[in-house]
Amino acid sequence: MLTLRNLPGKLALAALLLPVLAWAQDPGELIRQGERFLAEHQWEAAFSALQRAVKLYPGHAPAWKALGVGYASQGNYDRAEPPFRNACKLQPSLPDACLYYGRTLYLLNRFQPAIEVLRRTVQGEPGNGEAYRLLALSLEASGQTTEAGDAFLQAVRLNRSSSPNDDPDIDYAVFLFRQGKAESALAPLEGALKRHPDAARAHLELGCVLLSLGRISEAASHLERSLALDPQSARAHLLLGKVYLRLDKPEAAERHLRQGSLTVK
Repeated sequence: MLTLRNLPGKLALAALLLPVLAWAQDPGELIRQGERFLAEHQWEAAFSALQRAVKLYPGHAPAWKALGVGYASQGNYDRAEPPFRNACKLQPSLPDACLYYGRTLYLLNRFQPAIEVLRRTVQGEPGNGEAYRLLALSLEASGQTTEAGDAFLQAVRLNRSSSPNDDPDIDYAVFLFRQGKAESALAPLEGALKRHPDAARAHLELGCVLLSLGRISEAASHLERSLALDPQSARAHLLLGKVYLRLDKPEAAERHLRQGSLTVK
Protein backbone atom coordinates (compact mmCIF):
# COMPACT_ATOMS: atom_id res chain seq x y z
CA MET A 1 0.00 0.00 0.00
CA LEU A 2 1.38 3.40 -1.01
CA THR A 3 1.96 5.71 1.97
CA LEU A 4 3.16 9.28 2.19
CA ARG A 5 6.23 8.02 4.00
CA ASN A 6 7.59 5.93 1.08
CA LEU A 7 6.24 8.15 -1.71
CA PRO A 8 9.47 10.19 -2.13
CA GLY A 9 11.51 7.01 -2.57
CA LYS A 10 9.13 5.64 -5.19
CA LEU A 11 9.11 8.91 -7.07
CA ALA A 12 12.88 8.95 -7.07
CA LEU A 13 12.96 5.38 -8.44
CA ALA A 14 10.48 6.31 -11.16
CA ALA A 15 12.61 9.27 -12.12
CA LEU A 16 15.59 6.96 -12.53
CA LEU A 17 13.62 4.46 -14.63
CA LEU A 18 12.08 6.96 -17.03
CA PRO A 19 15.25 7.43 -19.16
CA VAL A 20 15.69 3.64 -19.32
CA LEU A 21 12.11 3.10 -20.46
CA ALA A 22 12.40 5.87 -23.02
CA TRP A 23 15.68 4.38 -24.31
CA ALA A 24 14.10 0.92 -24.61
CA GLN A 25 11.31 2.37 -26.78
CA ASP A 26 13.53 4.53 -28.99
CA PRO A 27 13.00 3.38 -32.63
CA GLY A 28 16.70 3.50 -33.41
CA GLU A 29 17.54 1.31 -30.44
CA LEU A 30 14.73 -1.14 -31.24
CA ILE A 31 16.04 -1.38 -34.81
CA ARG A 32 19.57 -2.00 -33.56
CA GLN A 33 18.29 -4.70 -31.23
CA GLY A 34 16.32 -6.32 -34.04
CA GLU A 35 19.26 -6.25 -36.45
CA ARG A 36 21.55 -7.73 -33.81
CA PHE A 37 19.09 -10.55 -33.13
CA LEU A 38 18.71 -11.15 -36.87
CA ALA A 39 22.47 -11.50 -37.23
CA GLU A 40 22.41 -14.03 -34.39
CA HIS A 41 19.41 -15.86 -35.96
CA GLN A 42 17.32 -15.17 -32.88
CA TRP A 43 14.23 -14.73 -35.02
CA GLU A 44 11.56 -14.42 -32.33
CA ALA A 45 13.47 -11.75 -30.43
CA ALA A 46 14.31 -9.92 -33.67
CA PHE A 47 10.74 -9.72 -34.90
CA SER A 48 9.50 -8.78 -31.43
CA ALA A 49 11.79 -5.75 -31.38
CA LEU A 50 11.08 -4.69 -34.96
CA GLN A 51 7.31 -5.18 -34.70
CA ARG A 52 7.35 -3.11 -31.52
CA ALA A 53 9.24 -0.38 -33.36
CA VAL A 54 6.64 -0.09 -36.14
CA LYS A 55 3.78 -0.32 -33.66
CA LEU A 56 5.16 2.52 -31.55
CA TYR A 57 6.34 4.57 -34.52
CA PRO A 58 4.15 3.72 -37.56
CA GLY A 59 5.55 6.69 -39.47
CA HIS A 60 9.19 5.67 -39.01
CA ALA A 61 10.35 4.38 -42.42
CA PRO A 62 13.66 2.84 -41.24
CA ALA A 63 11.74 0.65 -38.78
CA TRP A 64 9.49 -0.66 -41.56
CA LYS A 65 12.50 -1.25 -43.80
CA ALA A 66 14.31 -3.21 -41.06
CA LEU A 67 11.21 -5.37 -40.51
CA GLY A 68 11.02 -6.07 -44.24
CA VAL A 69 14.69 -7.04 -44.30
CA GLY A 70 14.02 -9.46 -41.47
CA TYR A 71 11.24 -11.24 -43.34
CA ALA A 72 13.17 -11.19 -46.62
CA SER A 73 16.21 -12.73 -44.93
CA GLN A 74 14.03 -15.76 -44.22
CA GLY A 75 12.71 -15.85 -47.78
CA ASN A 76 9.25 -14.80 -46.58
CA TYR A 77 8.56 -12.26 -49.32
CA ASP A 78 4.79 -12.24 -48.79
CA ARG A 79 5.34 -10.83 -45.30
CA ALA A 80 8.25 -8.62 -46.41
CA GLU A 81 6.17 -6.81 -49.05
CA PRO A 82 3.94 -4.68 -46.75
CA PRO A 83 6.84 -3.37 -44.61
CA PHE A 84 8.90 -2.50 -47.69
CA ARG A 85 5.85 -0.84 -49.25
CA ASN A 86 5.36 1.28 -46.14
CA ALA A 87 9.04 2.25 -46.00
CA CYS A 88 9.09 3.23 -49.68
CA LYS A 89 5.85 5.21 -49.38
CA LEU A 90 6.84 6.99 -46.18
CA GLN A 91 10.37 7.92 -47.28
CA PRO A 92 11.18 7.22 -50.94
CA SER A 93 14.65 8.70 -50.45
CA LEU A 94 15.55 6.20 -47.71
CA PRO A 95 18.48 4.18 -49.11
CA ASP A 96 17.33 0.86 -50.62
CA ALA A 97 13.75 1.16 -49.32
CA CYS A 98 12.14 1.34 -52.77
CA LEU A 99 14.80 -0.90 -54.30
CA TYR A 100 13.94 -3.65 -51.80
CA TYR A 101 10.25 -3.07 -52.41
CA GLY A 102 10.68 -3.45 -56.17
CA ARG A 103 12.85 -6.53 -55.72
CA THR A 104 10.24 -8.14 -53.49
CA LEU A 105 7.48 -7.45 -56.00
CA TYR A 106 9.63 -9.04 -58.71
CA LEU A 107 10.25 -12.13 -56.57
CA LEU A 108 6.50 -12.39 -55.97
CA ASN A 109 5.96 -12.38 -59.77
CA ARG A 110 4.14 -9.05 -59.52
CA PHE A 111 6.02 -7.68 -62.48
CA GLN A 112 3.99 -4.62 -63.48
CA PRO A 113 3.94 -3.13 -59.95
CA ALA A 114 7.65 -3.91 -59.71
CA ILE A 115 8.28 -2.04 -62.97
CA GLU A 116 6.42 1.02 -61.69
CA VAL A 117 8.39 1.10 -58.42
CA LEU A 118 11.74 0.47 -60.08
CA ARG A 119 11.17 3.06 -62.80
CA ARG A 120 10.61 5.67 -60.09
CA THR A 121 13.74 4.40 -58.35
CA VAL A 122 16.00 4.83 -61.38
CA GLN A 123 14.50 8.25 -62.07
CA GLY A 124 15.54 9.32 -58.59
CA GLU A 125 18.81 7.36 -58.64
CA PRO A 126 20.05 7.23 -62.24
CA GLY A 127 23.33 5.66 -61.12
CA ASN A 128 21.70 2.70 -59.35
CA GLY A 129 22.81 -0.30 -61.39
CA GLU A 130 20.98 -2.83 -59.21
CA ALA A 131 17.70 -0.99 -59.74
CA TYR A 132 18.27 -1.15 -63.51
CA ARG A 133 19.04 -4.88 -63.26
CA LEU A 134 15.81 -5.59 -61.39
CA LEU A 135 13.87 -3.34 -63.76
CA ALA A 136 15.30 -5.24 -66.73
CA LEU A 137 14.35 -8.60 -65.20
CA SER A 138 10.83 -7.36 -64.50
CA LEU A 139 10.44 -5.96 -68.02
CA GLU A 140 11.67 -9.21 -69.54
CA ALA A 141 9.28 -11.24 -67.39
CA SER A 142 6.38 -9.07 -68.54
CA GLY A 143 7.33 -9.52 -72.21
CA GLN A 144 8.69 -6.00 -72.79
CA THR A 145 11.89 -7.22 -74.42
CA THR A 146 13.04 -4.02 -76.13
CA GLU A 147 12.81 -2.00 -72.92
CA ALA A 148 14.38 -4.91 -71.01
CA GLY A 149 17.39 -4.93 -73.32
CA ASP A 150 17.94 -1.20 -72.79
CA ALA A 151 17.68 -1.60 -69.01
CA PHE A 152 20.13 -4.52 -69.03
CA LEU A 153 22.65 -2.41 -70.91
CA GLN A 154 22.28 0.35 -68.33
CA ALA A 155 22.76 -2.16 -65.52
CA VAL A 156 25.90 -3.51 -67.18
CA ARG A 157 27.24 -0.01 -67.75
CA LEU A 158 26.67 0.99 -64.13
CA ASN A 159 27.85 -2.26 -62.57
CA ARG A 160 30.39 -1.51 -59.87
CA SER A 161 30.19 -3.93 -56.98
CA SER A 162 27.62 -6.62 -57.67
CA SER A 163 27.75 -9.92 -55.82
CA PRO A 164 29.12 -12.82 -57.92
CA ASN A 165 25.83 -14.47 -58.81
CA ASP A 166 23.95 -11.17 -59.25
CA ASP A 167 26.35 -9.70 -61.78
CA PRO A 168 24.15 -7.98 -64.41
CA ASP A 169 26.32 -9.41 -67.18
CA ILE A 170 25.02 -12.86 -66.25
CA ASP A 171 21.40 -11.73 -66.44
CA TYR A 172 22.06 -9.92 -69.71
CA ALA A 173 23.67 -13.02 -71.18
CA VAL A 174 20.69 -15.17 -70.16
CA PHE A 175 18.41 -12.59 -71.76
CA LEU A 176 20.40 -12.73 -75.01
CA PHE A 177 20.39 -16.52 -74.98
CA ARG A 178 16.62 -16.58 -74.58
CA GLN A 179 16.39 -14.22 -77.55
CA GLY A 180 18.27 -16.78 -79.66
CA LYS A 181 21.58 -14.90 -79.54
CA ALA A 182 23.84 -17.56 -78.02
CA GLU A 183 27.04 -16.23 -79.61
CA SER A 184 26.35 -12.75 -78.24
CA ALA A 185 25.83 -14.21 -74.76
CA LEU A 186 29.43 -15.44 -74.53
CA ALA A 187 31.16 -12.07 -74.03
CA PRO A 188 29.12 -10.88 -71.03
CA LEU A 189 29.52 -14.26 -69.31
CA GLU A 190 33.26 -14.25 -69.89
CA GLY A 191 33.37 -10.70 -68.51
CA ALA A 192 31.47 -11.78 -65.39
CA LEU A 193 33.93 -14.63 -64.83
CA LYS A 194 36.88 -12.26 -65.11
CA ARG A 195 35.39 -10.27 -62.24
CA HIS A 196 34.12 -13.30 -60.29
CA PRO A 197 36.09 -16.45 -61.19
CA ASP A 198 34.20 -18.46 -58.58
CA ALA A 199 30.67 -17.45 -59.55
CA ALA A 200 28.82 -20.76 -59.80
CA ARG A 201 25.98 -19.21 -61.77
CA ALA A 202 28.29 -17.67 -64.38
CA HIS A 203 29.95 -21.05 -64.97
CA LEU A 204 26.52 -22.69 -65.18
CA GLU A 205 25.14 -20.27 -67.75
CA LEU A 206 28.33 -20.31 -69.81
CA GLY A 207 28.22 -24.11 -69.82
CA CYS A 208 24.62 -23.97 -71.02
CA VAL A 209 25.45 -21.56 -73.86
CA LEU A 210 28.51 -23.57 -74.93
CA LEU A 211 26.44 -26.76 -74.98
CA SER A 212 23.91 -25.09 -77.28
CA LEU A 213 26.77 -24.08 -79.60
CA GLY A 214 28.15 -27.62 -79.73
CA ARG A 215 31.33 -26.74 -77.83
CA ILE A 216 30.96 -29.80 -75.64
CA SER A 217 34.34 -30.11 -73.95
CA GLU A 218 34.31 -26.45 -72.92
CA ALA A 219 30.75 -26.83 -71.67
CA ALA A 220 31.80 -29.81 -69.55
CA SER A 221 34.62 -27.83 -67.97
CA HIS A 222 32.38 -24.95 -66.90
CA LEU A 223 29.55 -27.18 -65.70
CA GLU A 224 31.96 -29.26 -63.64
CA ARG A 225 33.30 -26.07 -62.11
CA SER A 226 29.78 -24.86 -61.38
CA LEU A 227 28.95 -28.08 -59.55
CA ALA A 228 32.18 -27.94 -57.58
CA LEU A 229 31.06 -24.51 -56.35
CA ASP A 230 27.39 -25.41 -55.91
CA PRO A 231 26.92 -29.20 -55.59
CA GLN A 232 23.16 -28.90 -55.02
CA SER A 233 22.38 -27.27 -58.36
CA ALA A 234 19.84 -29.53 -60.06
CA ARG A 235 20.15 -27.68 -63.37
CA ALA A 236 23.94 -28.07 -63.41
CA HIS A 237 23.58 -31.81 -62.79
CA LEU A 238 21.05 -32.16 -65.61
CA LEU A 239 23.11 -30.13 -68.09
CA LEU A 240 26.30 -31.98 -67.22
CA GLY A 241 24.45 -35.26 -67.67
CA LYS A 242 23.50 -34.17 -71.20
CA VAL A 243 27.10 -33.14 -71.87
CA TYR A 244 28.44 -36.50 -70.71
CA LEU A 245 25.99 -38.27 -73.02
CA ARG A 246 27.47 -36.28 -75.89
CA LEU A 247 30.97 -37.23 -74.70
CA ASP A 248 30.01 -40.93 -74.62
CA LYS A 249 30.25 -41.21 -70.84
CA PRO A 250 26.97 -43.02 -70.11
CA GLU A 251 27.68 -43.97 -66.50
CA ALA A 252 28.66 -40.43 -65.48
CA ALA A 253 25.73 -39.07 -67.49
CA GLU A 254 23.25 -41.36 -65.75
CA ARG A 255 24.58 -40.39 -62.32
CA HIS A 256 24.16 -36.67 -62.94
CA LEU A 257 20.81 -36.99 -64.68
CA ARG A 258 19.52 -39.02 -61.76
CA GLN A 259 20.88 -36.54 -59.22
CA GLY A 260 19.40 -33.64 -61.13
CA SER A 261 15.97 -35.27 -61.35
CA LEU A 262 15.99 -35.91 -57.59
CA THR A 263 16.73 -32.30 -56.65
CA VAL A 264 14.96 -30.35 -59.38
CA LYS A 265 12.06 -28.20 -58.15
